[in-house]
Amino acid sequence: MDTNARMEELEKRLTTQHHRDLFLQMKHTLKAVDDLAEQHRVYQAVQALSGTRIVGAEESVYFDTLNQVKEQIIHTLELTIEDLEHKGDKNYTKHFKDGVE
Repeated sequence: MDTNARMEELEKRLTTQHHRDLFLQMKHTLKAVDDLAEQHRVYQAVQALSGTRIVGAEESVYFDTLNQVKEQIIHTLELTIEDLEHKGDKNYTKHFKDGVE
């Protein structure tokens, strides 16, 4: 499932449970990561214009890491939603022992 479809599904599940605030927080966090990536791109462009050699392999690692961070944020929200959906279920093993609310 692609990221946009996952995001839509998460929003539906959270809105149904009256926890849309969690979705918005995740959305804002992902935007902050995207903003960081854009700031880095601009900085690297300025560096390149000033004659600094840009190492492509390092750039690739940087952006791969940011994508992994974004994936982890989405995955954590999915686990949080599972815990919310199973609230009160005695046979369910929580992902977050300290709770989700």
